[in-house]
Amino acid sequence: MSTTDVPASEPSPQETEISLVVIVQDEEENIVPFITEVHDHMTLPHQICIVFDSDDDTTLRKKDEVLRISPNAVFVKNELGKGVINAFKTGFGVAKAPYVVPIMADLSDTPETINLMYAKIREGYDLVVGSRYCPGGKKIGGPFLKYLLSYLANMSLHWLTGIPTHDMTNAFIMHRKEILDQIHIRSTGGFEITMEIIAKSIILGAKVTEVPTINRERVGGKSKFKILKWMVKYLYWYFYILGFSVIHRITAHYLEDTRKQ
Repeated sequence: MSTTDVPASEPSPQETEISLVVIVQDEEENIVPFITEVHDHMTLPHQICIVFDSDDDTTLRKKDEVLRISPNAVFVKNELGKGVINAFKTGFGVAKAPYVVPIMADLSDTPETINLMYAKIREGYDLVVGSRYCPGGKKIGGPFLKYLLSYLANMSLHWLTGIPTHDMTNAFIMHRKEILDQIHIRSTGGFEITMEIIAKSIILGAKVTEVPTINRERVGGKSKFKILKWMVKYLYWYFYILGFSVIHRITAHYLEDTRKQ
């Protein structure tokens, strides 16, 4: 892992309240509008960790422009091995703030939602999901089949397990870093890592909630989401979550029956 730019004016760990982890792959078209949007809507001291896989990533062509707009950005090369999972691990590793938010550079996520997430974190929650499917949330654009599969999977998990979010597949989440750092990540595909992290955070005792967010289909560049390739990985974590939820309910019943009142 190496940093290609650490600006002198980057906030210190004490000043930085939120670390944004931005995984990029050839986002030359979107990165400057994205950084501008973050700059316009983020009201809290933050660090932006832009993680890329290779030195020929077209995103790097806009590095100087990005740093002019947002001196608190740092470009970090993923040296753990190419791919989404290792990019997440790299970003989580360099994040300095007590709260960490993965956010897409393709303009699909709305940075103003981060302020709502932070308000919930300050109420005592450990993980706050930006939810497309809770009241007030919305998904705009994209293939209908992708939306339908995502909606059905997320809503059924919510109904069957009682987990307090309607959206377990959206990576746009505010994490309390002290809990995130305890999680052993086993995912090997891509964005199913989100389901694993939410599940394991709950197992570790994290207090979870959600806020509505609007998710927009990317307006430029090519999507890196590989639904068919990652489907089996998503199904694994779907049934993992169902399994631990059943065990948790059974265990909770026996603990309640065993403890002195």
